[in-house]
Amino acid sequence: MADVEQETIPPEKRPANESPVPETAARTPGIYHRERVLIACAVLLVALFAFTAFIARQYHRMLHRIGDQWYANGEAAMKAGQTLTAVTDYRNALVYKPDDEGFQFHLALALAGAGKEDEARSYLTTLLTESPGSGPVNLALARVAANSKDSSDAIRYYHSAIYGVWNNDPLRQRWEVRRELSEYLLDRNDLRDAEPDLIALAQEAPPNDLGSQRIAGDLLLRANFWSRALAAYRAVLAANHRDPDALAGAGRAAFELAMYSDAADYFRRLPPRNRAAPPIADDFTLSQEAATMNALRLGLRASEAARRAVRALAVAESRISGCAKQRGEELPVRPNVATPPTSLQKLYSTGIQNRRLWSEVNLAHHPDQVVAAMTFAVQAESVGTAECGPPQTLADRALSLIASSAARPPSE
Repeated sequence: MADVEQETIPPEKRPANESPVPETAARTPGIYHRERVLIACAVLLVALFAFTAFIARQYHRMLHRIGDQWYANGEAAMKAGQTLTAVTDYRNALVYKPDDEGFQFHLALALAGAGKEDEARSYLTTLLTESPGSGPVNLALARVAANSKDSSDAIRYYHSAIYGVWNNDPLRQRWEVRRELSEYLLDRNDLRDAEPDLIALAQEAPPNDLGSQRIAGDLLLRANFWSRALAAYRAVLAANHRDPDALAGAGRAAFELAMYSDAADYFRRLPPRNRAAPPIADDFTLSQEAATMNALRLGLRASEAARRAVRALAVAESRISGCAKQRGEELPVRPNVATPPTSLQKLYSTGIQNRRLWSEVNLAHHPDQVVAAMTFAVQAESVGTAECGPPQTLADRALSLIASSAARPPSE
C-alpha cells in the first residue's frame, strides 16, 4: 500500500553481494539536477551579457563609423571652400560622437570661416577650459578675435598660442604664429607693439632657412626697421648672393639708411628685368646719382670725399640760380639796395665767399671742411624746395634725398 512504510532491512541481514547505500543517496539526484540548472543559468547569463556587450560594441562602432564619415565629408567640404556645408557635416558628426574634441574644434573653425564668430568662440572657449595651453585653440581664438576687431584679445591669444603646446614641430608652429601676429600688427599700423615680435621673429628664424630669413626681412622692411631688415637680407645673401628678393630688399633698406653706394650695388646685381621694374628702377637711378655726391659716407678717402662734395656744391649752386630765376630774384645782390637779402641771395653770397675754400684741392687737404660744404649744399637744396617746390632734375632729387637723410647719423 502507498501509505505503508517501506521496510528497512538491517545491514546484517542484507545479501553479502549488496553494497551498503549511504543515507544521502536517495537525495543525490535532486541536488545534481538543481546544480545543473544553476550552472546552466549562470552560463546563459554570461552568454547574454557577452552578447549584449558585443551588440553594444558593434552599435557604438557603427555610430563612430557614421560620425567619422560625416567628419570626412566636412573635411572635404572645407577643402572645397564650402564652409556652410562643412558646418552641417561637422554638426552631424557630433551627433554620433558628441564628446570628440577634434570634431568640436573643426566645427569651431568652420563656424569662424562662415562668419559665425560667436558660436565659434563658444566652442573654442569650452575647449580652452579643458586644455588651456593648447596652441591650436589659442590660435583659433586669436583669429576669431582679430576678425571681430577685438585687438586686445587677439594679441593676448596670439601670445598664448606662441607659448602654447603644439604636437607637431612646435618651434616652427610658434614661429609661424609670431609671423601671423606681426603681420596683424603691421596691418593695423601698430609699429610699437609689433617691434618686439618682429625682433624675436628675426632672431628665431632658423639660420639655414632662407625663406624664414627673407620673410623676417620683408616684415622688418614694412615696419621701417631698416638696419634689422638689412641684416636679415644679408643673412640670406650670405647663403645665396643672387637671391632676387633679398637683393631688392637689401637695396631698399640700404637706400633708406642713406647707404646709396651699397643700395646701388644691390640693385645692380638684380636681373635686368627686376632692376627695370618700378619702384626699383627709380631707386636704382637715384642711388647711383646720390652716391656721386654723398661725401658724408664713413671710410671714404679724402680725395673721394672732396670730389663728391664739389659735385654736391655744383648741384646746389645750380639749384639756387634756377630757383632765383623762377622767383625773379637777382643774383648777386646789387649794392646799395635797401631791402634785406632773401634766403636765396644769402646762400648765393655764402657760396661765392667759400668757393676757394671749398675747392676740390683744398677739401682734399682739409677734410674737416667737407662737412661744412655738404651742410651748405643740403641747406641750399632744402631752401630751394621750400621756395620753388620739389626738385625736378635727377641731380636735385638726389641732393634732396641726401638733405632729407642728413639729420640721421651717416651710415654709409
